[in-house]
Amino acid sequence: MIEYLNEDEVFRVGMCMEEAGLDFYTKMAEKATDTATKRIFKRLARDEKEHLAYFESLELETAGGMGAKPQEQDQDTMRFVCSIVDDGIFRSIGEMEKAGRRKYDPEKALLLALQVEKDAVLYYTEAYAAARRKRTKDALRKLVEEEKGHVVEITKRLANLRKRAARKAKK
Repeated sequence: MIEYLNEDEVFRVGMCMEEAGLDFYTKMAEKATDTATKRIFKRLARDEKEHLAYFESLELETAGGMGAKPQEQDQDTMRFVCSIVDDGIFRSIGEMEKAGRRKYDPEKALLLALQVEKDAVLYYTEAYAAARRKRTKDALRKLVEEEKGHVVEITKRLANLRKRAARKAKK
């Protein structure tokens, strides 16, 4: 699928992912009741916001060679490209919207965040493999490393939550 997207579309999909992540992590940070989980969600939201700014700072060159920034793009095209995310590549993004409206469960929220971050690693890794331009590869490599860091951070927090729950259950 990724091999059929041009550079501009790869970044638009990335922007959709980052926007959804920013919204979800912001909501989960507001709902989190323990300090450590709240801190992680705030950090994730901040990182997603930085990723969005990073995308917006890139002068993207479309297949036709025209320079454009993502915010200058046609909204219908943006909705179409984002629908690829919503319906095909990352079904978890729809789950993030639902989770934002449901009663807060820290473990479920972290598990969903973990799935979305793993999907992001996979997407950016595949996009990296398909990219031809050095600048695009550099941008995608940076994003892969940051998303991998998110996976590690979320995994650690989940492990700590589960240990705490196990200790409580023993009492």
